[in-house]
Amino acid sequence: MYYNGSMKKDFTQMTLKDMENFDSGRHRTGADRAKNLSIKYKMASMTTAVALIPMVVLIVMMLFFYNRAIMERGKRQIEENIRIMSDRICSVLKNGELCSNEMTIVFSSLYNDRTMKQVTRDAKITSQLSQSLLIYNGIRSFVFFDEDGHFYTSDPSLEALESTIRSSEYVQTLSAKSGKTIMMSPLNNIMNQSDQEVITMGKHVINIVSGKPIGYLFVNMDKDNLIESAQSEISYYFLYDEEGLCISETATRDPIYNETELISSLFLNTPDTLRYNREIYLTAKAEIPDFHWTVIGITNLNKFNVTGKDLRFILFITSLITVVLLLISVIFSANIVTKPLKVLHDGAEQIAEGNMNYRFHFKTKDEIGRLGRIFNYMTQRNLELIHQVNEEATKKREYELALIQEQVKPHFLYNTLDIIIMLIEMNRSREASRVTHKLAAYYKNSLSGSEEIITIDREVQIIRDYLDLQTMRYGDKFQFRIQVDDSIKQSLIPKMTLQPLVENAIYHGLKNKTDWGSITVEGHLSEDASSSKVELRVTDDGVGIDPRELQLLNQLLAEESTSDQEASESDLTSHDASKGGSHFGLYSVSHRIKLYFGSQYGARIESRKDAGTSVIITVPFRA
Repeated sequence: MYYNGSMKKDFTQMTLKDMENFDSGRHRTGADRAKNLSIKYKMASMTTAVALIPMVVLIVMMLFFYNRAIMERGKRQIEENIRIMSDRICSVLKNGELCSNEMTIVFSSLYNDRTMKQVTRDAKITSQLSQSLLIYNGIRSFVFFDEDGHFYTSDPSLEALESTIRSSEYVQTLSAKSGKTIMMSPLNNIMNQSDQEVITMGKHVINIVSGKPIGYLFVNMDKDNLIESAQSEISYYFLYDEEGLCISETATRDPIYNETELISSLFLNTPDTLRYNREIYLTAKAEIPDFHWTVIGITNLNKFNVTGKDLRFILFITSLITVVLLLISVIFSANIVTKPLKVLHDGAEQIAEGNMNYRFHFKTKDEIGRLGRIFNYMTQRNLELIHQVNEEATKKREYELALIQEQVKPHFLYNTLDIIIMLIEMNRSREASRVTHKLAAYYKNSLSGSEEIITIDREVQIIRDYLDLQTMRYGDKFQFRIQVDDSIKQSLIPKMTLQPLVENAIYHGLKNKTDWGSITVEGHLSEDASSSKVELRVTDDGVGIDPRELQLLNQLLAEESTSDQEASESDLTSHDASKGGSHFGLYSVSHRIKLYFGSQYGARIESRKDAGTSVIITVPFRA
């Protein structure tokens, strides 16, 4: 009897590679992929995490506390600088106010001396302006003109502005506030020169003896000199008047100080820190008492923290060296542990693929060595069990196949004898004799030889004899046509595969049809990506099969024979009969094909009600 060595390949007999491919096709979550990592990578990941997490936490904490310390230090420094700057500006403004008061006293004494000639008075006033310029720091120039039309200035370039100054709003503002030194508006200051801008304080000079107006005094202070002494590479200062107008700013290359809107907004909202172009700036604000001015300082923390880059560089290099050494250590230690596991894995994979002769040869007596010896023992036991199971399965399949064969042969014989009896009853003895001779020829051809696997060419001859017998009985009911490719005629097939299908076509397809019918037997080679298959098709144009019954039949034909192999021999016949019913021959054909060649082969049905039926069987191409 002929058997396929592998018999059939179900899920339990998949190779390890097949199972891995099957699993890889399933949807996996991130947790699933992490669980399936190699032990080496798991050990490396865990060790790296345990070592790196404290190092990262330490670096983060060091940078955090260092940056906080730098922030506090920078804040204290800019607050101290802004306080010093405020005091200095206040001192300069106080000097201007003090100077104007002193000159009021001097001018009063000069104008009260009626004996003094005008030339002498002019000389004394000019001398006083020059002396005060030397005494009081931060003052650039003085302008004084009296009610009599005399004009005096310490800066000759301002003499050309005499008419402008006399008719300016400054004079109108001072005339309404007699005797008080006030700050003039810095916007469009009439005292500005092309090379220097000034801040002007003005005073309506009143004679301290008579109380009569003497004239108007203007004290011009160098605008840039107010804050330029505090300028540095990292800190810059802005001076605002009481209206919020920025009246003095330092020249700098830092792009933040070209943001006019930002500088203007600092007067109303001065945050402790602000970010601009990925850099951090600290800010501080101070009021100048008595004058209602405000000084705002900005310090570039990135430039202030000159050691921050060095610290980060040191931490980076240290971390890089630590990581490299850690990875080398992890890889070395992981290989020591996982190399024996890799040997164990590769050996187990070969055993899983069917190499039951593989044995491990570990010299160590640790857990892996003991596991290898256990594998050797299990493999030897499995090999013995496999031999035992194969012997038992072979005997069982042989018995089952023989039993099914014996069921198929009488089934055909009974139907043929029915034909002979019917012809005799119809007094058609001559035709009955022909059928008897044909039956003898048929059995001589089909039963000759002991083999159960024959060529398709011989199987076709069997069904041709059978159809000749049937046409003697139903000559007026159908005709048949056999068309099988020569390329598959030497391929192998179980004996009596096509005869039950042709019989079903006659008795279930054409017998109940009112008009003429036909049966076609076709065969060809069908190749797919995995293997070459022979496809044989028996088609009739009979009454067809109800869709529900067709679905049930195809479900029965698709069932694997594993459960049938495990069934006891005593109930095999009743089991098949209950499944096949009136289609016992069809089911037995499919069942035998699965037993011989595997569950991927067998039979299926295509049918349409009142249109006909096709039974397609597939077997491997084996010449």
